[in-house]
Amino acid sequence: MRIDIDAFIKSLPIMGIGLLGIFIVTLVIIIGIYVLRALTAGKPDTENKNESASDIKEKADSSTKKESAMDLMEEREKKDFLETDKDFYISSDL
Repeated sequence: MRIDIDAFIKSLPIMGIGLLGIFIVTLVIIIGIYVLRALTAGKPDTENKNESASDIKEKADSSTKKESAMDLMEEREKKDFLETDKDFYISSDL
């Protein structure tokens, strides 16, 4: 098998233009995502400007009491495990 070096050298500019096109399209997609994110971002809630410090603290405390996603997943796995253990018994009368 013979490699034609001249053909390879002649094809390099074509490959470079193709690679440049890929980068340009990628940049256009990234910029489009940033623009869409900026346009669709939620507006800050301006209705509750008169909240007291205690109200803000209560909201912060209530948000920290929530379980994490990992805790909820572990709880569900335990529940599923316990439920499937009952399926292995043929009868409770035996």
